Amino acid sequence: MSWADRMVTARWRGNQFLTESHDTKGGRRLAVHEYPGGEEPVVEDLGAKSGEFRLNAYFIGFDYDLFRDAFLVALNTPGAAWLDHPWRGQIWVRARDWSIHESNDKGGYCTISVDFVPGGKDAAKPAPDMADVASYACANYMLGVTDGFDLTPMPELSMTSLIATVQKQLDTMRTMIALATLPLTLMSQVRNVIEGVKSDLASLMATPAAYATAIHSLASSVGAASAVPDTALPNVVTHLVAMAKLPVVMPGGSGDSPALRINLMREANLRGQLLLGAAAQVALADYRVANDRDVVLASVVGAIDDMLPSMSDTVFQLALDMRAALSDALLAQPLEAAVVREVVNPLPATVLAHRLEVAEDVFLAVNKVRHPLFVQGKVYG
Repeated sequence: MSWADRMVTARWRGNQFLTESHDTKGGRRLAVHEYPGGEEPVVEDLGAKSGEFRLNAYFIGFDYDLFRDAFLVALNTPGAAWLDHPWRGQIWVRARDWSIHESNDKGGYCTISVDFVPGGKDAAKPAPDMADVASYACANYMLGVTDGFDLTPMPELSMTSLIATVQKQLDTMRTMIALATLPLTLMSQVRNVIEGVKSDLASLMATPAAYATAIHSLASSVGAASAVPDTALPNVVTHLVAMAKLPVVMPGGSGDSPALRINLMREANLRGQLLLGAAAQVALADYRVANDRDVVLASVVGAIDDMLPSMSDTVFQLALDMRAALSDALLAQPLEAAVVREVVNPLPATVLAHRLEVAEDVFLAVNKVRHPLFVQGKVYG
């Protein structure tokens, strides 16, 4: 490990820098009074000393001077700001003194030793990261869905019918996931989770909380699709939303009973609502063009609105929180408009997707193509 590898990062007024150690000073302002003939002094406590925080900021590389100059401008800016301290967390401080040392050693670097002091009582609240807020809202929503799951007692024959029906639904999920163009490693992981749930389905159904936890793990695995390219997100999210909205399958036969119908509805709501949370987690990504972002957001928000009536009061509120947080996070991204073309004579979607340099399935999802052989009008790529 080199000397540079031992450093950690800090941030001041948007300027990130490397540092390797810190010094913090504090204390009390004590006035010690000694009197003639007295054996013990009188100590007067005048309050706490102003703390001091010293960091060495390192800027390394051939163009380190650009980062150095930007950091010096930030240090010269009047007023207080939040310092992202690698050991103390966020601290409201002002830059008081600093000194600069530059050297050609180690490939060229600059060290700026900065003494920070407390910024005062008028500390501004640090703005929360909208993506973190949305991710937290998604996690809370999925936990709320899991916590409320239960099954109504029913005869053994009805339980057998329930297990068989759910196994068919899981097979359908596995097929649809194959069409969602997830990364191969993630797809393999999700398939393994589905097979594990199917193999333990009888024991899981005997304990509804265990089954809810297993489906939560399955949805979380799907929602961890951070490796999906942004251009493929409309296709992936569209398939996840379709899985979340799969209709409830009601079996016929001797095992059918009112309790079975109720439990099938509850299981479908659990699975669909958790997959909706997974779709929201996948949608929470960085986009390059506004149209991809808008299609994904509209798909998830529309699914949330459609499924709200089937949710309990607790999950209903959590879903609204997730909807608002996801919208705020995605709409805050400064994005360029997509490439727009006007197609006068109908053309196949394959041809248009090639000309716009996008995957065909993404082109179909973004433009909501009704017939892939006869695409006409305004198209987005």
